[in-house]
Amino acid sequence: MFYSISTLILLMTMQAYADMFGFFQKQDYVLSAPVKGVLLSDGKPQAGVEVLRSLTYSKEYIDKSVTDHYGRFSFPEKVIRTAKPSNMFDNESVHQHIYIDDGTPEGVIIWYSIISLNPDSQTLVKLLGNLVCDIAQEPHTYDIPIAENKGQSFTIYTTCKL
Repeated sequence: MFYSISTLILLMTMQAYADMFGFFQKQDYVLSAPVKGVLLSDGKPQAGVEVLRSLTYSKEYIDKSVTDHYGRFSFPEKVIRTAKPSNMFDNESVHQHIYIDDGTPEGVIIWYSIISLNPDSQTLVKLLGNLVCDIAQEPHTYDIPIAENKGQSFTIYTTCKL
């Protein structure tokens, strides 16, 4: 009897701490804003190309899009239900990787960024909503200021004009 009461008290105490620190409170979490872009090579639209979006946050989520006649591709907003953001001990970032699979580990990079702050930022919404990417160009690294978080920036490695 003593063991079962003490075990019950211990479990209730653990549940109270878990609730207090948000370990089990699931919420919607935006992994990526909607993506709309145009894929070019030397300025020419690339039709029929499969573009992949990999979003990694504990696990990997992969979406595919095929460019149309004008090289346009798109991905919808990606939202998951998770308890991770409410966990005060979680500091994991979202890895955003948009690429063409060419058999290499990284593929032909269109966009790569590790987002540790504001994955649903209006700065990212604007950037991801109007990508013009020329895969014949070498990717460049940009530090883009986060409008909602002064003094912070997103580092983005991309073939797209920013």
